[in-house]
Amino acid sequence: MTRQIRLLTKLSLYGMFGFNEFRHTRDGKKKLRFCLMGVLWALLILMLAGYVGLTSYGFVVIGMGYFVPAVLGTLVSLVTFFFTVMKAGPVLFDQRAYEKQVALPVEAKSIIVSRFLSMYLTDMLLGLVVMLPGMAVYGAMERPGAAFYVYGCIVILFLPLLPLTAASVVGAVIAGIAGRWRRKNLASILLTMIFVCAILVGSMSLNGMDESQLGAMMEEFALQMERQIGRLYPPAIWISRAMASGKAAWLLLFLGVSLGCFLIFLEILGRFYGRVCQMLSAREARGNYRMERLQAKSVMRSLVEREGRRYFASSVYVVNTLTGELMMVLLALGVALAGRDAVDKLLGLPGAVDRTLPVLLGAMPVMMPLTACSLSMEGKSWWMTQTLPVTRRELVWSKVNLQLIVALPFYLVSEAALLIALRPGLPEAVCLLAVPAAYILFGARAGIAVNEKFPVFDWDSEAKVVKQGASAFLMMVIGLAVAAVPIIALFVLEGMTVAVYGATAGVLLLLTWLMDVRGRGKPCPPYRLD
Repeated sequence: MTRQIRLLTKLSLYGMFGFNEFRHTRDGKKKLRFCLMGVLWALLILMLAGYVGLTSYGFVVIGMGYFVPAVLGTLVSLVTFFFTVMKAGPVLFDQRAYEKQVALPVEAKSIIVSRFLSMYLTDMLLGLVVMLPGMAVYGAMERPGAAFYVYGCIVILFLPLLPLTAASVVGAVIAGIAGRWRRKNLASILLTMIFVCAILVGSMSLNGMDESQLGAMMEEFALQMERQIGRLYPPAIWISRAMASGKAAWLLLFLGVSLGCFLIFLEILGRFYGRVCQMLSAREARGNYRMERLQAKSVMRSLVEREGRRYFASSVYVVNTLTGELMMVLLALGVALAGRDAVDKLLGLPGAVDRTLPVLLGAMPVMMPLTACSLSMEGKSWWMTQTLPVTRRELVWSKVNLQLIVALPFYLVSEAALLIALRPGLPEAVCLLAVPAAYILFGARAGIAVNEKFPVFDWDSEAKVVKQGASAFLMMVIGLAVAAVPIIALFVLEGMTVAVYGATAGVLLLLTWLMDVRGRGKPCPPYRLD
């Protein structure tokens, strides 16, 4: 059984990160793309490690060094839980992949453990990137004993287990409830989005202290933060006490709860795994089809409706690409309800809302546009699209138009809430309307441009395209870049806020136009499925 688990896990990881394709392909361009992606991943890891190191340094300086492990552990657990909830259904309970593997001479429990192990290893890499820089800063400044490092290494190994188990249970429950409804995909999308909203709002409550609390003594601040994290995720407190004080009892409590919950869930799932997969993938078949009146539609409308049907047929696709729009609405509602002064005091930056709000609103959808995956989601049916009598520009703008249609309700709700609550002047209102609109249009067109350079058609799971594709990762980097540049300019060029906003919107629209001009008049891209 151990050999089966090792081989299945190795196969899953090789497919997840593209190692096999990199090793065996003879296409030099593909190898160059993999190398460039490796460099980008390395830069992102360095940036994350630097951010964690600075955060840990700040905690130590203000006398809260003992709390560094709790904060970092909570961060890793929340991110692990958030992303695992959205992929537990399609990855852990993938019926088609299970049917392929169960035909092999392997045990069902080996398949389950290998799928858990592949998710666990990727989550543990996140734990290493976050925990190690924090431990290094704390160790250099506080000089703890050897128990701190030993316990820290053990914590890193077992930290993903509890959020991974909880997220798998929640993902299975969401998929199970949705499977009982007639509109299965719509139900799954709604339930997952509600759960994502609850996580985002709950995480924001960690910073929800009023002015009197912020002005209190540092000890009271530490106690208040410890109480909030203790209510949100008690194992983080156990981790902090074990590593800071060197008490093995707290470490044993953390290990016992994490490993015990995981093993219990694994044992229960192993007994009913095949039945659960069948139940979650069951669909209601109807035989009451009737021929109705045929309608002729324009090429663009037909293509947009075709894209919409494909988009809403995948809950993984919808949930992951709507997160940016959802965060935009939550940010707008938060500013509208709390007021700009309260948010400025919370951030410690006077005038931060007035300076950065339009940029932040627009940058969030740029990081996760549905167009970054839309070409790849064609999959092995891409050859059928290539046979359609349409131009490349029509195909591209059908995908861009769907992104704009999906983002429009979120954009209108955000703008209406802010305009009513903040009551800005005419120049500020124009900037508040124009800058996010320019960002959304740019993100929609840039997603297609990036996906054209990094298409993936030979996927066997939608999660591989949406969560692990190079296009999705690059759009996150592009979104951060196009947000960072104007924000830096806004703080450097004081008194020129409207000019910076105008230049930002102008540059984004110019880049969108240039991307569109390059493909004008060309046929559909002749991508191959190799």
